[in-house]
Amino acid sequence: MAIIEHWKDEIFDEADITADVLRLDLLHPTVSGNKWLKLKGYLQEAKDQNKAGILTKGGPWSNHVHACAYACQAFGLNCNLWIKGNEKQVTATLKDCIDWQANILFINRTAFYDEPSAQLFADENNLLYIPLGGAGETGVNSVTDYFNELNLPTYSHAICAVGTATTQAGLAFTKNNFSNVIGIESGTKDEQTIQKIKKWQQQLPHKHLDLLYQFSFGGYAKYNAELTGFMNQLYQQHQIRTDIVYTGKLFFAVNKLAAQSWFPHQSKLLIIHSGGLQGNRSLPSALLQF
Repeated sequence: MAIIEHWKDEIFDEADITADVLRLDLLHPTVSGNKWLKLKGYLQEAKDQNKAGILTKGGPWSNHVHACAYACQAFGLNCNLWIKGNEKQVTATLKDCIDWQANILFINRTAFYDEPSAQLFADENNLLYIPLGGAGETGVNSVTDYFNELNLPTYSHAICAVGTATTQAGLAFTKNNFSNVIGIESGTKDEQTIQKIKKWQQQLPHKHLDLLYQFSFGGYAKYNAELTGFMNQLYQQHQIRTDIVYTGKLFFAVNKLAAQSWFPHQSKLLIIHSGGLQGNRSLPSALLQF
């Protein structure tokens, strides 16, 4: 069941806007947030097509591979993970995946982005290939289906963190009335993502899709004391835990945009908390106060 919480802050009052948070991070303790939303369609495809399992890729702290490994074990599917880098660093994330019986292969950074090789391996081994981050039409449709089932009030803006932009697209295509769908880019600066959003915008002329880059803090998984300080303050004041890669930057961005009067007066915002807190285990233990 979806949980919506009101985010009350003086900055929003001064800007004459309201903000709600959709707590997808509370959907499941392990497969949290948009990870499950994107995965459920792929896992059903694997079952329907009698696949032996799935193949997907990610970094050594990836929320996506973590969720895939757990979900595959729950669904009785074999899970094959290609992990970027030859360092063979078994992080806490990958240790969980191994405990859930996932097969892990470390590959170099060039081969990691070779999509035809991944698809060929999947075909040869009767696996369903899930693109990086759950991207692709199935992932978008899976997110859209979830939001179509929610009986949400009308919001002027839906705002989410962006890696592959799959969640942003799913939001944009939903029947819910989000006339503005804003993505806060996490720092990948992926040209393919830009082109995908341009294509979706053409398909949705009655909506406005935007991708904002100015809150990446220098790049993917980069952070500084300003961001971690904000994340700690957000938790202290509102008991909202965020992660360093995606949702910390998302909430920071919304706060700053409101302070800059970026949103029109009387805007009603829905912020999508997409989960993924397990990645915070990569940080020094005393950095975050939650």
